[in-house]
Amino acid sequence: MCKNLFKDINATIRDKRLYAKQNLMREDIMKLFHIGRHRLNDLLADNANGMSFPQYINAIRMEEVDKLIINNPQMTLTAIANNVGFTAPNLREQFKRRYGMSPSEYRAKLLKAKDEDNSVTQD
Repeated sequence: MCKNLFKDINATIRDKRLYAKQNLMREDIMKLFHIGRHRLNDLLADNANGMSFPQYINAIRMEEVDKLIINNPQMTLTAIANNVGFTAPNLREQFKRRYGMSPSEYRAKLLKAKDEDNSVTQD
């Protein structure tokens, strides 16, 4: 039952892109699923490696950031931040915390690796 409820919550957050709301609150999820704060915290502890609600939402956002940076190199970092529910400064902070570099540095590194791969296949 708990695993299924967590799967439903996770699917709803992802499928309805609730994570993209900058002001998404745990209370929004609690109301949507008719559960209390402790229940939500227990579900996260048991199914999301013990993450808190903000950590869990930011992890989803970062997954989406990765996809957008890789698949949309023309998209600005501000647009990416807005698309996933971050502010631009918050995106930089979260990115540095996760990867040890800024999103710009990460993108440049990816583009360089892609160019190197292309030049090797063309030789």
